[in-house]
Amino acid sequence: MSSGEAELAGLELSPGDQERAHALSTALAVRCALDSDFRTALEAWYARATLVSVGDGAVRNTISGGTQHGPVLQGRDFSGLTFTAAPPPEEPPATPPTRD
Repeated sequence: MSSGEAELAGLELSPGDQERAHALSTALAVRCALDSDFRTALEAWYARATLVSVGDGAVRNTISGGTQHGPVLQGRDFSGLTFTAAPPPEEPPATPPTRD
């Protein structure tokens, strides 16, 4: 049984090589079938890895119109945030028209 390390090293040398990727996939699948502890560890790693965001990193934030009262957070990939803010300011009372 392959540990998958040689296949991983080969894929690291040529990340776009589909055959090397397939060889690593096969080695990992065989090892998972034969080693339940490895399967459990790989499944846990995969669960954590799916939380990692990938992409071009582009962030496009727009705020328009009106007045924002309180925190405005612009960015990408936020989680677990909590804001505590004061309520928006009260509108001043309307001034009654004066008679001249």
